[in-house]
Amino acid sequence: MFSFFNNSFLTLFSTIPPPQVFLPVLQKMHWSVYCVNLVHGQIDILDPSPWTDQQQKEILGGIAHRIRKRLNDIFQSFTGGRFIDFSHWGLPYVPVPKVVVSNDCGFFTMLFLEHYDGENRKLNINIDPVR
Repeated sequence: MFSFFNNSFLTLFSTIPPPQVFLPVLQKMHWSVYCVNLVHGQIDILDPSPWTDQQQKEILGGIAHRIRKRLNDIFQSFTGGRFIDFSHWGLPYVPVPKVVVSNDCGFFTMLFLEHYDGENRKLNINIDPVR
């Protein structure tokens, strides 16, 4: 199905998994990042929206569970079940800087992809959302 994955890559990936795997997600014109965090056994959600905790759960809650299931299914399929099953891991929201202008979420997610330290569950860069 995905021809760009060759057997040697999949073998390496399934035997020596990276400590974190990132998935940028676009939902209804809003970007966020899901990080399969193998260090802590959870899927960290990095969302730059200024929503309240309740709004985050309402807006992202349903899709977060579908993403976790589908992503786990893909990893299990590609690795022949050798990748750790994360289908029931928690989905905590990691505190990250929030956007001031709503269409800046794409830029924030790019910074999250580059600078998120899943082991310590923090960004290794200061982001000033006003600039």
